[in-house]
Formats: sequence, structure tokens, C-alpha cells
Amino acid sequence: MQENQVSKYWLLLMFFLVFFSPFGATAQSADFPFKSGEYARYGAYYNWHFVWIQSGDVEFTADTIPYKEQKSWHLKAIGKTFKAYDVLYTVRDTFETYCNYNTFRPVYSRRVLNHAKDHSLHQYGFDYSTGKISVRIKQEKKPVFQSTLPVQENTYDLLATAYNFRKFDFSKLFVGQKVPYRMLVDRQVDNLYFRYLGKENVKTRNGKEFRCHKVSVYLLQGDFFREGEYMKVWFTDDKNHLPVQVETEILVGTVKALLLETKSLKYPLTSQIK
Repeated sequence: MQENQVSKYWLLLMFFLVFFSPFGATAQSADFPFKSGEYARYGAYYNWHFVWIQSGDVEFTADTIPYKEQKSWHLKAIGKTFKAYDVLYTVRDTFETYCNYNTFRPVYSRRVLNHAKDHSLHQYGFDYSTGKISVRIKQEKKPVFQSTLPVQENTYDLLATAYNFRKFDFSKLFVGQKVPYRMLVDRQVDNLYFRYLGKENVKTRNGKEFRCHKVSVYLLQGDFFREGEYMKVWFTDDKNHLPVQVETEILVGTVKALLLETKSLKYPLTSQIK
């Protein structure tokens, strides 16, 4: 696999694993479908010449801790390549977000990206009293970018969106229905949508099978994907709404994330068939 393709693969993998957050009070549940201590690990796969290659994994954790004297959610995701692939291309990425415990509104988030010799730090502070998001981005050999963005209603950073999306009640959607969502990425806030595709069973590579809700996500034109609904996500058809599989087409193949391991889920995985 060429180095620039590996770079795009990992950027996209981390992107789509923390991509989703619909808004609209009519379809949201007031209860969180996760609890402090939850852990989930996903395998990162790339389709290379008709062969699925697992080159790394991504781990997600959710905890509750004091942050700025307030009880808060502490969300964290760490993505890394396996040591066998570090010779070709090393990835060590960390996403971290602190959210208000009751409202789940983000307070502070940061992304530390390490791809081979390229390093960057993205920091975002949410000030709801002034209605502003402070943005600070430091990229390798580039001047520090600093700016502010308005805090629009139901705006979430990358990691908070992944957990907030799980609050959505998919059973209230009809097949083909579009649902808008809003997300902060890099230097802007985007308004996008996903489409509900109904129920479908998914088998993971460790032999487990789950009943799932399936959605397709509209993506904007980027360096490694075309504009359109080329991303598919499968969520467990139970109270956890845990992502089981994420798959998307890119310009140089297909990438996929598959659930490998979970701990301390809030609810039983009643969607598991075997």
C-alpha cells in the first residue's frame, strides 16, 4: 500500500468512526444509551486488491469525571497502526472531548494527529455564555490558525457526535427518510444529513451476528471520497445503538471498521443473534 493511500485511509477511518450526530428533539431520547466505563474496540480494515487487510484498531472509552468543577463526560478515542505496519506508515491519533454531564453539550475538545512525520493539534473551546467556539489548530511547519465560530444549536465536535448519535430512536424513522445533522470539523460547522435504510443483519469477522439499523451518510467532496451517500453504518437494534460496522467507498478502494470487543455496556446486547 502506498504511503499517501495509507495516510488517506487512516484519516478517513478516524473521521467516519466519529462522524455522526443528528439533531431534532422529536427523535432524541432523554436517556443516554451508554454509561461511565463503557469500552469498545474496532478493527480497521482496508480493501487492497480484493483482500481485506487489518492494519490497526481504534478504541473508544466513556467515563464521568470532574472537569472545571462540573460533573462531565470524558470521551476518548485512540487509533493506531499495528507495529508490523509502523515500518510502512505509523499512526497514533487521539481524540478527546469533555461534555456537560446533563446536557451533553461539548465544553472542550482536542485532536492530536500523528501520521508518520506529520503532526497536528486541534483544540476547540465552547463558550455558551458568549455563543462562540474558539478554534486553535497547529499543523506541522505551518503558522498557528486561531479563529472563532458561532455556537449554533446542537453543534457537536467529532467525538461527541459519535456518542450523541446513539441517542437517536431509529424505530421512529421510515425507510428512505432523511435526517439532518450538524457537525464541527476542522475550521467550520457543516449541515449534512443521513438516510435511514431499514434493518439488516451484520456478521463480524469474529463470527458474531447482530440485528442492526442501517443508514447511509451524505458526504461532501473530499480528498478521498466523492460527494454523495457513499458511507454506510450499522447500529445494533437494541437500547445500546452501538455501531457494529462502518463502510465507505473512497477513491482508492473501500475502508471498513468492524466491532471486535466491548465492555461495560449499559444494556444487554439483545440484538446479538449468535
